[in-house]
Amino acid sequence: MEKTNVLENHENNQLADNAEYRRNLNLEVLDGDNDSSEPVYRIRPHLYDKFKPLSAKEVIHNVLFDQLSTKTYNAQDAVQWTKNIADILKVKIKELQFKRYKYVVNVVLGEQHGAGIKMGTRCIWDTEADAYAFDSFVNDTIFCVATVYAVYFY
Repeated sequence: MEKTNVLENHENNQLADNAEYRRNLNLEVLDGDNDSSEPVYRIRPHLYDKFKPLSAKEVIHNVLFDQLSTKTYNAQDAVQWTKNIADILKVKIKELQFKRYKYVVNVVLGEQHGAGIKMGTRCIWDTEADAYAFDSFVNDTIFCVATVYAVYFY
């Protein structure tokens, strides 16, 4: 009798673990002609769930202005400024709550001498689901370009 209870408890734990596993999956069951209750993977965000670059650009602009408008360039401090800006951007972009997106934040900060700078980026991604936003800040001593890449998590 004790052996039977142990087997029943083990089976109940497996069922509970399986139910927990299913809840944690990024699956969505779609209504329609499909009579089975099999989950279907969503490989594209809904239009209302897509990353909105203009909203992100506004966040980037505000963060750059708040963090750099009163500063003058200092090479030792610039290292920490870029880390702080990237961390703040990551938090603020996540607050926009675009579902199932992963973010890459890149911040380039340098001393303003009046010389030009060229930057290039190449990405291999899904142009229908993935996007990016960027903005720049310039004052008398600093230039800064911040880019946020939003990649849809399938």
